[in-house]
Amino acid sequence: MANDFNLSIPAATVQQVQQHLDAIKTILAPYLTSLTPEERKTLPRMADKTVAFVTKTADYAATTPAFVPPFVDPVQLTQDVAGVAALTPLRQQFEQLALDTDSTVMVAGSEAYTTALTVYANIKFLAKNKQPGAQAAYDDLSVRFPGRPTKAAAAAKAKG
Repeated sequence: MANDFNLSIPAATVQQVQQHLDAIKTILAPYLTSLTPEERKTLPRMADKTVAFVTKTADYAATTPAFVPPFVDPVQLTQDVAGVAALTPLRQQFEQLALDTDSTVMVAGSEAYTTALTVYANIKFLAKNKQPGAQAAYDDLSVRFPGRPTKAAAAAKAKG
C-alpha cells in the first residue's frame, strides 16, 4: 500500500500553530464581519472583473465630487475599497492554507481508513478461522463499522 502521508506532526507544532491562529483571529477581529448563510446569499459579490470597476469608480468619486450622489459617502467607498485591497491577499493565503490542510487531512484519513479496512478484513477472516481473541475484536469493530449494519445490529435496531 502506498502511504503519501508519513509524518507525525508534533503536538508542540500543532499547539504553536493554534496559538498563531488565535493571535491572527484576535488581531483581525475588530476588522472582520460575520454573516449568516442567508446574508451571504443576498449580497452582491465583488469578483476579479469588478475589482477594477469598483476601484476606478472610487477614484472618480474621490477626484470629481460632482459625480457622487448626495447620499453616497465617497470616503466610505474609499475605505471599503482599501479594506478589500488589504484583506484579499490574506484571504488568498488563508484559502490556500485551508485547502492544503483539507487535502492533507483527506490523504491521511483515506490512508487510515483504507488500512483500517484491511486490518478489519483480516480480523474478520481470523474470527472465521477461530483465532483466539479475533471474534471479540470483530464483534467490537463490527458495531462501529460504517458500512452496512450486521445482522445482530439490525435485529437490535428493529427491537429498539
